[in-house]
Amino acid sequence: MTKLLEKAIEAVRKLPASRQDEAAKMLLFLAAQEKSDLRLSSDQEAEIKRRMEGEPYYLSDSQVRALFKRLGA
Repeated sequence: MTKLLEKAIEAVRKLPASRQDEAAKMLLFLAAQEKSDLRLSSDQEAEIKRRMEGEPYYLSDSQVRALFKRLGA
């Protein structure tokens, strides 16, 4: 266990029980992700980072309607 994780766990121990459970759920979620077969490629990760740094992109109402029409919805 890293020193940072030890420090975090010590801080969580001081929280009320309900907050400790929230922290535990987050850690268990992170641990479960490590067991998943789903992984992003380095290219996919780079693309996500690139898009998160850019301007938000929104579709117009007409673009959304066209998309749903194309998808048959």
